[in-house]
Amino acid sequence: MIRQQMNKLVLGALLVVFLIQPAAADLFKATEFTLSNGMRGVVVENHKAPIIKHMVWYQVGAVDETPEQFGLAHLLEHLMFRGTTRVENGEFNRIINELGAESNAFTGYDVTAYHQFADIKQLEALMALEADRMQNLNLTQQDFDSEQKIVFQERKQVVENNPAAAFNERFSMMLHGNSRYGRPIGGFDADIKGLTLAQAQQFYRQFYAPNNAILVLSGDIDAPTAQQLAEKYYGIVSPKNITRAEPDEKFTPFAADLTMALPNIQAPKIIDKYLLPNYRQLSGNVYAYAVLAEYLGGGETSALYRDLVLEQKVAVGVSVDFHFVTRGNSVFSVSMLPAEDISPVEARELLYAAVTKAMSGLTTEKLKQTQRKMTADLVYVNDNPEDAAYWIGTMLSNGFNLSDIENYAANIEKINLKDVQAAYRAVMQASKTSGTLLPENYQAPAPRQTVSNGGKNEQKTR
Repeated sequence: MIRQQMNKLVLGALLVVFLIQPAAADLFKATEFTLSNGMRGVVVENHKAPIIKHMVWYQVGAVDETPEQFGLAHLLEHLMFRGTTRVENGEFNRIINELGAESNAFTGYDVTAYHQFADIKQLEALMALEADRMQNLNLTQQDFDSEQKIVFQERKQVVENNPAAAFNERFSMMLHGNSRYGRPIGGFDADIKGLTLAQAQQFYRQFYAPNNAILVLSGDIDAPTAQQLAEKYYGIVSPKNITRAEPDEKFTPFAADLTMALPNIQAPKIIDKYLLPNYRQLSGNVYAYAVLAEYLGGGETSALYRDLVLEQKVAVGVSVDFHFVTRGNSVFSVSMLPAEDISPVEARELLYAAVTKAMSGLTTEKLKQTQRKMTADLVYVNDNPEDAAYWIGTMLSNGFNLSDIENYAANIEKINLKDVQAAYRAVMQASKTSGTLLPENYQAPAPRQTVSNGGKNEQKTR
């Protein structure tokens, strides 16, 4: 149930649309309203099919836990599927199934979201169920004990089924330091075992309220009807005084290095992450960093993929990502899967040589190609009610406003060469955590030899 981020969607065929027209400044044509109790609502109309994506985003997540509560936000997410004073334990899922709806939830560092996908005719029933558990959750010790065991087993399964889990958790803690962003969203084993029913009840009372939630409706519904239904079901829930602490991340320059060799790892991987300020405090334009990441390593058309995978054949995969939709610090990531005959040390050298080459070769035309691809991806997000709801909810819950969202594609198109170059310099000067993940008992291949050939340096094959 933990969702770390939205999947990146690509629809290359739509690229031609943007070759002849600029990105629209109203990406989703969404409508926003606020209920009398402070609950925010956003509607994205899509009348292609009689379906609806119904999401409630609570602005609370793992970073809102105190040290003795680590893992509580995720455990409470599970407990929300238990009974209320009106719906008996086990009835929520039974009713959802009878409605023919899909229902789930996820916990992040900054948000907890509950969502359903169903025929538009079922929307009122979904709203009634969600509004009920917003205010009437009724937990027993038996409910808590049962769900605590489930969450504990879920963590064991996730960790045991992911050979890289130990590396990923240690790497995240090194990157974020003492910040809660460095801890697993669901907590460690001891954290989960130490949680209590009283803590869950208090956390629920403290953060679950309409004025700390955002309703997102995407699908076959018009804005006036959506607001009317929202007032009918959610508008009757009383607001609360919500106090939410600022994220505890500090921005202190550092450099760190982690190398781990683990069982069941099939091939080496290198990854470097740069810790940057929150998107509101970034040097330069936040969208320039997004364009930079896309240009360098955003898929098989990116500069690094073409160079390292297709041309040099020294890598089997390469990726660059910029994660900035968060209340905490932004993170710029660069990773590479070396080819079998390339050692991790040599791979990192080749990777950054390729980065330097890509940046020196960046032209206005290459920049425009990257921007067109990014805006083409957004068209597909806009065309899918579920993806639109995730996109809007994620951004609104982390401090962006609707205008930022509607103008996202237009803001991408405004970025110029100087913006991207400035973003690149800022990344290279940022705090850096380098990681190398290796198979157990890994033996690195001998380094390739550089030989002289008529004044030219060439790599001698083994």
